[in-house]
Order: sequence, then structure tokens, then C-alpha cells
Amino acid sequence: MPLAETLKKIVSLAATCIGLVVIGIGLKYALDVFHLLFTILHSPASLSDPVQQLATSFGGNAFDLKLSDRTVPLAKIVALMVYCGGLLLCAMLTMALMQTGAKIVSLTAGDRRAVKELLQSAFGDRARPKAGSGEDTTRMNRG
Repeated sequence: MPLAETLKKIVSLAATCIGLVVIGIGLKYALDVFHLLFTILHSPASLSDPVQQLATSFGGNAFDLKLSDRTVPLAKIVALMVYCGGLLLCAMLTMALMQTGAKIVSLTAGDRRAVKELLQSAFGDRARPKAGSGEDTTRMNRG
């Protein structure tokens, strides 16, 4: 086997491993985000301390809107919106990270037929492509 082919396979293997690591990192962050989300849903009081600290950094009670019968804590409302926006941004970034890792693996794992055979050997008959799937029609259209 020529040296160029060997180097190509080594680089492809390294890129695939990097893609898998990126997927793993994204999965870990996604689990952290969802754990935080479920913690907030099960115990909303756990959110009060971070929101209070964030509101204090915005100016605390200085921005409260005083109405005739009550006071609206605008700093806390803004802090809650920033906190939830940050959580949403983190979720989107982790999904983008996992998608990037999947694209790296997809681009570097060139032999799709070998991957399908590997999946079929691992999962048996359940992994067989259905008749009339999109792959069969694309092969017919190409040639």
C-alpha cells in the first residue's frame, strides 16, 4: 500500500475520531442543559437565587416600577429573561456542536455501504432499509 493511501486513511481515522469526540462533548453539554431544565421544572425555587444575583448586578430595586397598588420588579423580570435566553442559547449551541461532529464523521467515513453492513450485522433484520426508500431511487436517478 502506498504511503499516500496510508496517510489518507490515518488522517481520515483521526478526523472521524475528532468528530466522535465533538459529538460526545455536545452530548455531555446537552445532558447538562436538560438536567438544569428539569431541575428548574421540579424545583422552581432553585432558580430564585441565580435570578436574584443577576437582578442585583443589573441594579436591583432601582428599576422597580411602582404602581398605585404594587411594585413590579423589572430587574428580576429582565434577569429571568436573560437567564432563560442563555439557557436557550446553550441548548442551541450544544445541538449545533453535535450536528457539526456528525457532519465531520459523515464526511470522513467515506464507505457508506460498509457502515450499513456494520449496522445490519449489529442490529440484525431491524436495520434493513425499507423497500422504496430514498436511497434506491437516488441510485436509479444517477445512472
